[in-house]
Amino acid sequence: MTAKQIARRTLTHWKVLIILIGLGVTGSIAASGLSHLLRDIQIRQVKLLGDLRYLDAENLTKDLSVKFDDNYLDTTLIEVVSEVKSHPWISNASARRVWPDTLLIEIVEQRPVAVYNDTQYLGLSGDLFEPPELVDKPMPRLYGALSETSQVYSHYSVFSDRLADFAKVTSVSRGHDLGWEIVLDHGFTLQLGRDDILGRLARAREILMR
Repeated sequence: MTAKQIARRTLTHWKVLIILIGLGVTGSIAASGLSHLLRDIQIRQVKLLGDLRYLDAENLTKDLSVKFDDNYLDTTLIEVVSEVKSHPWISNASARRVWPDTLLIEIVEQRPVAVYNDTQYLGLSGDLFEPPELVDKPMPRLYGALSETSQVYSHYSVFSDRLADFAKVTSVSRGHDLGWEIVLDHGFTLQLGRDDILGRLARAREILMR
């Protein structure tokens, strides 16, 4: 290859490189412009998705609108999700923008399985949460240390299964002495103590069924 051919090929390579760099810069500018365009479009509609049994979707939407007012432009999705998840009835949430002006929020609602210590709910996932007020819905009342929620609920499940054909367990307590107490819908209270609780439960069941 002659020196002239080498020079010509080198010049061609440089032209290609310059074009590619130019395209990259242009693409970057376009992407940046699109990003700014998306941020500059006012959110005009908030939609909630999820199986809501305790939350009022309309009221929650209004609460969010009041919270952020006209500041959705300056609010990140992380901030929106954080605000939504701060609600005691919400277990998890995610948010995304839908073109051109909709904010879509997906909600996983808490599912209470019992009232704990009269002021909190024990959720299906095992966590405690405390709404401003308890809903008027019958569910078992559990009592015990905050660190023993899973153990108390586990014992409630066992007691309920053992007595299912005889009575409904309405309350289970674990006292400071670590003893167990059961209240039945018949109005009976069973003091099972700390030891051989299932044996005592079986004997109490036999006596009550006579």
